[in-house]
Amino acid sequence: MSTQNTTSTPATTSGQAPARKGLSSFTLKIIAIIGMTCNHAGYIFYSYLPFEVIFVCFAIGGITFPTMAFLLVEGYKHTSNIRKYALRLFIFALIAQIPFSLFLVAFEANVLFTLLLGLAALYLYDHLENRTLFWLAFVGIVVVSSQCDWGMLGPIVVLIMHAVPHNKERIIFAIGLIILSVGFPSLLAYFATLDLVQLPYALYAFVGSGMCIPLLLAYNGSRGRPLKWFFYAYYPAHILVLGVAKGLLFGDWTQSF
Repeated sequence: MSTQNTTSTPATTSGQAPARKGLSSFTLKIIAIIGMTCNHAGYIFYSYLPFEVIFVCFAIGGITFPTMAFLLVEGYKHTSNIRKYALRLFIFALIAQIPFSLFLVAFEANVLFTLLLGLAALYLYDHLENRTLFWLAFVGIVVVSSQCDWGMLGPIVVLIMHAVPHNKERIIFAIGLIILSVGFPSLLAYFATLDLVQLPYALYAFVGSGMCIPLLLAYNGSRGRPLKWFFYAYYPAHILVLGVAKGLLFGDWTQSF
């Protein structure tokens, strides 16, 4: 969710830096936005969509949180002012809570609060020398996050993406945890009951989150186009638009879950 400082690259003879292979932060944010929009459309219009469409919405939606967590970690590494970074997240989390509570979940904090808690965990991990105090604080962060979107899993995924030293392992371990904790239980519940309600959640983890492994491994470390305010504002705006659209189309102004 945060922008990053682009590291310098050698200039070509024309005076311009050569394009890097792979995906920039900007590209990953666009991918996350597409996944997030599909996922929330699936939730908000859940009662009005055929299951085939819901499957697609959830499968694509699984891309969102691992990508957001990854970009949070990268943003944390490159930010010049952690307080301003945290303040931006907090302000937009407060703004987003209004449409989130109206159209998605009434008694749960939105994912920007989850990311804010993850950011706090990263800062404490790097700056709290007493490891016992850190783990006690982290347990507290995880408990608080249980009341947020993505629950206790959110800060754990964020910390894994920061604490595991090698890029490939940190991505695989974090997404593997999502698949194990979200995908497998949903898949087992589906096989046990043959209830189609469980299948979108399995697709969410196996297909969507699984797709993040090659996407995040393709990250080239560059920032790309600097449109950070757009990405912050898009989160509450798209929930509001989807919720109002459901109300106008179907006369249904209630929360999805």
